[in-house]
Amino acid sequence: FLEEKNGQLDLICLDAKERLYILLKEYGWLQEFFRLYPLHFYENSFAFVDRIPKKKLRVKVKVVGLGIGGSMAVSGLAKAGVDTVIGYDKRNQASVTSRYQNASWRAYDVAQKLLDEQAYDELMAYRQKINVKYDDGTTGVMISDRVQIILGGAIGSALGSAERYGAKLEFEKDLSQEDTIEDKSDIVALFAGAHTCKLFDDLETDMHIYEWPEVQSDCKMWLKIKPSEKEEAYSARSGEVGAENWHYTIESARATLEDIARVKNNVERQYQGNLKKLKNGTDIGISEEEITKKYTYQMDQLNKVQSSVEGGETPGGRFDYIFTNAPTNEHNLSKREEAIADGTVVLDGGYLVELKLAANSSFEGNKKVTKHLNSEIVVCGGDACVPPNPQAAYGATLACESAEKVVQLAIGYGHLNAILADLEEIGTMNGSGQWKESLVELKSLLKLYYEARGRSENYFQWIQTLLCNLYSLPPF
Repeated sequence: FLEEKNGQLDLICLDAKERLYILLKEYGWLQEFFRLYPLHFYENSFAFVDRIPKKKLRVKVKVVGLGIGGSMAVSGLAKAGVDTVIGYDKRNQASVTSRYQNASWRAYDVAQKLLDEQAYDELMAYRQKINVKYDDGTTGVMISDRVQIILGGAIGSALGSAERYGAKLEFEKDLSQEDTIEDKSDIVALFAGAHTCKLFDDLETDMHIYEWPEVQSDCKMWLKIKPSEKEEAYSARSGEVGAENWHYTIESARATLEDIARVKNNVERQYQGNLKKLKNGTDIGISEEEITKKYTYQMDQLNKVQSSVEGGETPGGRFDYIFTNAPTNEHNLSKREEAIADGTVVLDGGYLVELKLAANSSFEGNKKVTKHLNSEIVVCGGDACVPPNPQAAYGATLACESAEKVVQLAIGYGHLNAILADLEEIGTMNGSGQWKESLVELKSLLKLYYEARGRSENYFQWIQTLLCNLYSLPPF
């Protein structure tokens, strides 16, 4: 019996050694490990770690909110071999993928890691080429290390990747409204946007949300779509520089009719939302007749552009997609009115840029949120921890960084859970009891690592939002 157990322990130790190597590699700690323990470096001189077969991860992860961060997370989790991956969103799938803002996004290295080849190629199709005019009147094209995307398209690509890897996606389901969640999870990741802290009782307190309402700012944004005269893919930036009066515009010539469909979904949703508000007696500063007139005009413009592209009336079958963002003030409102006057604005709206920062982004133990979601640990990422800044310089990137951290944490938990389960089978022999204690401690340290890295990334975004808001407001 003892001989059989010892043989089993040998196999468990070999598997555990490989799993710990994989964990070190995932976290980028191998180099430091080999420096401290050169004997292991000799063992790895034949690329031992890189040749370890892929191992199943004994961990169940749910992702709540399938925007750019959540969609990347579910794909990355399924790609990594996590046993069970489920993504939830209270919106329908068309609404989730209808975000119309352009995003100048430098996080495609994260996408390459978390998405399949097809999805990554879809993002790379819009590798940014900035058309520049020089002072002497000449022009040039600069290829950037960024990808110019429409956020809804990126989300759609990521969700497609997740499904191809086997993740389960459930739309029109709000876990915050579920009375009881029977099936227990190892990790629940909340990517539910800037109002995540309001989803559950006491979550705002647990997150230790700091906020500065005196430096919040209002912004306007509008989108122009018109037939393009450009024969090739094009992207350029322009705007006005200066405190309070700044605006930025990202213009691109595109051939993807899916992007027009996304804008139509936004126009329809905005229209139905306004009608519902009026029906409920809410004063929104505009009559139903005016809302319907605006809606009809916007849809007519979109249909006209779509017909011109489909009918081959534009060079290269392209349309111009021109997105502008600016602080709300008299100077910028005049720019908006001028843009609307030319008849090509198909969407316009506004939003409040709040200055908030969460000190905590992970929770375990006897917390209301962990009990409600029936999970060993709950983590938050992206806008849930710090709202994006009005110049959109880091918001999508932060969400993708958070997705990578969630995948990293799940890989760590999955390998450690597998080792602990194997040790449980053989009981406390040959010092395995002490190993279990060390492995449980390591799991808690991985959670702290998620928290520490998150605070660093969140603080960087918070600084950007603070500076942008100060730049947008009149002097105090």
